[in-house]
Amino acid sequence: MRRLLQSIIYNRKLYDRPQDEWTCGRAAECQACVFGPGPKGECRATGQCLPAKKGDRWFCTRAISLGGACEPGPQPDGSCGCPVPPCTPQRSLRSVRGRLAWKLAGLALALVLLALWGGARNQWANPGPLTPQHAMSTQRCADCHLESAPLAFTAAARAERRQAHDQLCLKCHDLGPQDRSPHGLTGAQLAALARNDQPAAPARPLALAAVHALQPGGPNDLACASCHLEHHGRDFDLKRLTDQQCQVCHQAQFDGFARGHPEFKDYPYKRRTQLRFDHATHWGQYFPDARLAAQSAPTSCATCHAPAADGRQMLVKDFAQTCAACHGGQITGEGRTGAKGVAFIRLPGFDRAVLEAAGEVVGEWPAKSVGGLTPFLRRLLEADAPARAALQDLGSADLTDLAKATPAQKAAAGRLLWSVKSLLADLVTQGQPALLRRLGPMDAGERRTGQFSADGLLAAQQAWLPNLLAEVAAHRRGEQAPVAATAPAARVASAALEFDDAETRVTEGGWYRRDQNYTLYYRPGGHADPFLTTWIDATANDPSPAAQAIFNQLSAESAPGVCMKCHTVDRVGGRQVVNWETAQPQPDRRPFTTFKHTAHFSLMGDQGCATCHVIDATADHARGFGLNHDPAVFQSNFAPMTKATCVTCHQPAKAGDSCLQCHNYHIGDLKQLRLKMVAPPVPAKVAEATGGAAAARLFALVAKNDRP
Repeated sequence: MRRLLQSIIYNRKLYDRPQDEWTCGRAAECQACVFGPGPKGECRATGQCLPAKKGDRWFCTRAISLGGACEPGPQPDGSCGCPVPPCTPQRSLRSVRGRLAWKLAGLALALVLLALWGGARNQWANPGPLTPQHAMSTQRCADCHLESAPLAFTAAARAERRQAHDQLCLKCHDLGPQDRSPHGLTGAQLAALARNDQPAAPARPLALAAVHALQPGGPNDLACASCHLEHHGRDFDLKRLTDQQCQVCHQAQFDGFARGHPEFKDYPYKRRTQLRFDHATHWGQYFPDARLAAQSAPTSCATCHAPAADGRQMLVKDFAQTCAACHGGQITGEGRTGAKGVAFIRLPGFDRAVLEAAGEVVGEWPAKSVGGLTPFLRRLLEADAPARAALQDLGSADLTDLAKATPAQKAAAGRLLWSVKSLLADLVTQGQPALLRRLGPMDAGERRTGQFSADGLLAAQQAWLPNLLAEVAAHRRGEQAPVAATAPAARVASAALEFDDAETRVTEGGWYRRDQNYTLYYRPGGHADPFLTTWIDATANDPSPAAQAIFNQLSAESAPGVCMKCHTVDRVGGRQVVNWETAQPQPDRRPFTTFKHTAHFSLMGDQGCATCHVIDATADHARGFGLNHDPAVFQSNFAPMTKATCVTCHQPAKAGDSCLQCHNYHIGDLKQLRLKMVAPPVPAKVAEATGGAAAARLFALVAKNDRP
C-alpha cells in the first residue's frame, strides 16, 4: 500500500505526488488535476472535483487554489458540473532516472560478462600494447599475470602474491641463484657492501626520504614490476629508472653525481692483467730505444688496443700486431745460447759396467749417454706398470753410478733399461698410437703429440741403437739378444753437400735430435705452439711428480718458447688456470659499473688515453706475477681514476649524471633469455595457402603479434 506524504483536503493546495511514477499531462501548464494518473499511467480525471453528498444533496469540493466551489455545482447524479477532457500522463523524473539507472546497470553487467567470458575478452582487458620483446614471447595474459588474484589484505599475503608474479617473470629471465635478492647478491654480500660504502652525507635529501617512505614492501622486497612497467607502448624502455628509484634503498643517498656521490675506490683496476706486461717499463724505457723504434715500436695506445664490438671494453690486438716484432724470435729460440728446443726423449745414462757385473743383460747401449730421464720420458714410462714399479724400487739411486746401489736397485735399473728400449721400439714401430696409449685420453683439440714423427725417431734409433728392434723382440721372447760385433757404421756425408745442424733445420718448429747426447728435442714453431700449450694445460693441475716436473720445466721464464714470460697463472676454485688470452668480453657477465670507451674517444685531449689512464711509475707491477697466483693481489701500472675526472663532463647540463649511465642493477652471470616461442595451431587451409607447416607457424606468429 502506498503511503501518502500529503493528505487530500479539498480546500487546500493540490497534491504534488513526488513519489508517483506518472504525472498529470497538464502539469506543464500548471493545471494539474486533483486526481492524478493511475498506477499504469491512465488519466482518471472526469471533472474538476469529486462532489460530496451530505444528506440528500451534493456539494462541490473543488480546491480553493482552483477557485473554490464552482457556479454550476454538481449534477443531480453527483457528477462534477465542470467536466474536463482527459490528458496524456507523463512519467515523473524519478521514474525516468530509475529506468535509466536499471538500463545502465544491465549494460555494465553485460559488458562485464562479455569481458570475462566473451571471445574478445583479452582485447577488453588489455590495458595497452606490450613492448616488442614481450609481445613476441607471450601467448596469453596468464603468461605474466596470475589467473586468479584474490584480494591480499595482510603484508604476508601481498608478499606471497608479489613472489608468485615474480616467478612468472623468472620463467624466461635467468637472473642467477639469487634472483629474488636485490642486485642478485646474497645477504652477506649486501652487508659487506653496506659496510664498505658509508653514507657520504648525514642528511638524507627530502625527496628521497619521501619516496623511501612510500615504497611498498620496503627496499628489500621489490617486485619485478616495481621497476619494469609494461603496457606503455612499443617504444617504452622497460629498463628506464629514475635516480630516486635507484637511491631510495641505499645508505649513501645524495642529490647528484657531483654533489655527494662517493669517491671512486681503485677504479677501474680490480685485478691484475691476464698477460704480464709492464706499461711503465715498456713505454718509458723500451719503446724510446732507437733500436726498437726501427722494429715498429708502438707510438700510441691504439697501436696495441682496439675497442670491442659493443664499444665498452678495450681489447688487446693479436700477437702478430703487438708483440711479434720484438718477441717473435725469442719464442723460436733466436739468439738462445742453450738448446732451442725442449728435451722430449733422451737415452738416459746407465752404469753399464755395474749392471753387467750384477748379471743384468744390457745389450746395446751408448757408453757416452750420461743424461738423466727427461720429465716427458718419465711420464711415458710411468704409464707402464713394470716401468713404474722399477722407478719406485730405484728410489733416489743414480742410474749413472750404481756402485753403492743395493741388489734390488740394480735389478730395477736393469728392468728400467729394457722398459726404455721397449718404449722406443713401440714408438718406432707403431708411431703416434703408441704415444697416445701412454698419454691416455685427450680432449678435443689437444696436441700433446706435437705431430710426433715415427720416421724421425726411426732415424734417431738407427743412429743411436741400430739393433734395438732385434734386441727388444728377443727380450720379449725371453731370449738373450747377441751384442753387435761391430759399432754402427758412421754416416757418410756427400762430398758436395753437407747436412746443416739438426736444430737449424727446424727453424719453424718440430722434432730434431742431438746424437752427441742421444736426445730427441721439440723446438717450438712460434706463438701459441699447440704442443707446449697443451702440455702446460694438461700438467697444470696434475698432482703427480712427473706432471709437475713437466709443468715446472715448461713454465720457467727461460724455458724454450718462453710461454710464461707473458702468460700468467690464476688459481680459481682450487685449480690453476693458464691465461692464454687477454681479457675478452663476457656478454653474460654484468658488473655494477659499466663504461663505453667509444663514446669518449672524441672527448680526449692531446694526451689521448692518458687523459684518464695515468701511468704510475712508482708501482711495483712485476711483484704481482711470478709465484703469485691470486689475481686480486697486484699493483696496477696506472694510478686509480678519480671522480673529478668524470665530473668535468658528467653534469646535468652537459653529459648527464643519471645513475643508469654508469651502473647496472642486475649483476652477475646473466644468461640470455629462455624464450619459449610456441605458435598457436593454424588451420590446414592457411598452412596449405602459405606453403607448408614452417610457413604456417610464421604466419600465425605474425598474425598473433599484429596488434595496435
